[in-house]
Amino acid sequence: MDPSKETHPDKPYYIHAGECRELASRLMREVYSYPKGLVDFALLLSELHDVGKLLPEWSLSRREGRPHHGIEGAEWLLRENIELNIGPPYHKILAYAIMTHHSMLHIPDEVENMIDSAENIRSRRFKEYSKCRSLVRGLNSIIEGLGKGDRLDLADAIGIVKLADMISAKNLPKDSVLMQYNSLPSDFEERIVEGVREVARNKKLAFDHAKFERQKEIASSKERDLLVAAPTGWGKTALALIRMAKVRPIKTFYILPTITAIKDFYTTLTRIFGEAYVGEYFYFADVELLGARGSGEDWDLLDLYRYFIPRVTLTTIDQLLLTMLQVGKYHVRRFNLRNSLLIFDEFHLFTPQMIACLRIFLRSLLKHYNASCLFMSATPSPVYGELLREADPQLRPVILSDDYRRLRRHKIEYCCDETVKDLIARRRDLLSERRTLIIVNTVGRAQEIYLDLKEDLGGSRKIALIHGDFAYKDRMEKEGQINGADVLVSTQVAEVSLDISFDLLITELSPIPSLVQRLGRVNRYGAEPDETNVFICRQEGDRPYEPAQMSSARENLPTLLENLERVGEEAYLNDEFWRYEQPYRDDVEEMEQRITDIMDNIMLSFFSFKAGEWDASKILGREETYLAIPDIYLESVLDLHKRLKAARGYEERRSLYTQIKQYLAPASRSDTWRMEFVDELGLYKIRGYDGEVGIRRIDGACPR
Repeated sequence: MDPSKETHPDKPYYIHAGECRELASRLMREVYSYPKGLVDFALLLSELHDVGKLLPEWSLSRREGRPHHGIEGAEWLLRENIELNIGPPYHKILAYAIMTHHSMLHIPDEVENMIDSAENIRSRRFKEYSKCRSLVRGLNSIIEGLGKGDRLDLADAIGIVKLADMISAKNLPKDSVLMQYNSLPSDFEERIVEGVREVARNKKLAFDHAKFERQKEIASSKERDLLVAAPTGWGKTALALIRMAKVRPIKTFYILPTITAIKDFYTTLTRIFGEAYVGEYFYFADVELLGARGSGEDWDLLDLYRYFIPRVTLTTIDQLLLTMLQVGKYHVRRFNLRNSLLIFDEFHLFTPQMIACLRIFLRSLLKHYNASCLFMSATPSPVYGELLREADPQLRPVILSDDYRRLRRHKIEYCCDETVKDLIARRRDLLSERRTLIIVNTVGRAQEIYLDLKEDLGGSRKIALIHGDFAYKDRMEKEGQINGADVLVSTQVAEVSLDISFDLLITELSPIPSLVQRLGRVNRYGAEPDETNVFICRQEGDRPYEPAQMSSARENLPTLLENLERVGEEAYLNDEFWRYEQPYRDDVEEMEQRITDIMDNIMLSFFSFKAGEWDASKILGREETYLAIPDIYLESVLDLHKRLKAARGYEERRSLYTQIKQYLAPASRSDTWRMEFVDELGLYKIRGYDGEVGIRRIDGACPR
């Protein structure tokens, strides 16, 4: 075997193996202090993972019919009985890791299928990978002999080596990776203070010293995990930043409920940390990079983002839970949860399935990973709070009742006999005088109101529309119009995504916690108003909410309004508003047991959690949706797809694929009547799309 053979473009084997070894060594020894035996295992994997590429018949320039280098390397290691300075279990797991280093950590049956596929490619030589088959069939007993912590550490060590493999293969500078794991600078707390002051200045607010001291007091708590309930506009962002300075984690994960919130908060954090230390990752992150930079010249950033390498990562709850459960290839980034701070913003919006997954993490992984949690909400669910505290007895609740009590920011009129459209028709004058947010519960009603107002007021007022049924390219454009809008028409997406303050809110009735979030977009930083600044109107049907939620809202709203007069916004903390969530407890416990049983059957998390994209979405309680191509963009996508098939380089293919993604819009099961499968693309086309209003749902067709 010739170690000078090129295994990557312009990079011989010995250089690649050395780069992998150095990065893995520094992460495992200097950053995380893994035990010596595990470090030795990882360093050997760094050196040997590509040894199969040294076969004479393996060629960098020929992809068709070349041998599976992972299986070849594992077969060689097992056949030669090479003496290694690691224990017998690690020796066989090393061969398994070599075999699977380009895939997820498969369960044994799937590895056998992979071996069969490799044999089919080389059928002319009738190759039989007998040693690999024997290893796979005995792998369960090997793994069962290890402790749970050892299994977790092994999966993470394999992930670290795979990350080092990718960094070297893509020629990314290792220093740009390692700097993300350095200790926080000594002046970090001072930077936080200045960052909080700057946020206040940008919002034209006075810096509140008393509030800042209270935020510091809470953030300095000796408890590992906190659950904080604070009013909208109170400064939970400042609290989270100060907590970061006090805990001084290696990594911080800020889990936000919407993509819009991620993009908005990214700007705030980059002012404090600098762009080099902040990453954002969600499904459309590559489209965001393309839109922000235009050429894809900084594509390497996406590789840093997707593997949770930045010091601070803004992401969604889905991405974090997929990592916790080690779905697919997510073991490559799970090690970054060690010694981290996890900030869950507006956790009341999580589905019961998400809470079930979080409980598994809190019970099974939190202590091992030495991670700290901060849960925050303006409307904390008592049911969820209880479920989380059961899983993590150290979780300390901090309820800022006094801060709620002193606030009276809303004068509310309940128009129980009028719809939003009725009220707008009767009080058009309000929209001509005050900056107004209009929230309705379905996309169709939002579209109808927007088009009506644009025709009537478009000459004198800037009217904007935002909801979730836009193609991503159009949604980015719509979000750019929010700050300058005189009247914004929206669905529920406005509840947690907007850090701006309107003068007037006109909203349909919705569940009380949802209403509280909507109220938080109005007069966020002001005193008690002299005139009505919130109109709550009769909803037109219960959808998209459950009947029990709406029944509870109708029953409890009069009590809420009465209590607001009596005790201020402390009324929002009334547990009665969450009675409809009581059945969720059984859902959470049942889902938690199901997931735990599955994980037990795949060796308690050493192997990957076996779930496809759709299965993972269902596990997390997401509504079944399809990413479809609006008919007006079909020709553009077909052209991009044609260029994609002809593209040769990886960067060109990735850029074209990303350009296709920006045209995709989320369609629901109820849209199947207007969708048609395009075989050439492997995607659905959806009819009835308008770039200005999104998937058209006006006139009651398929309401959402």
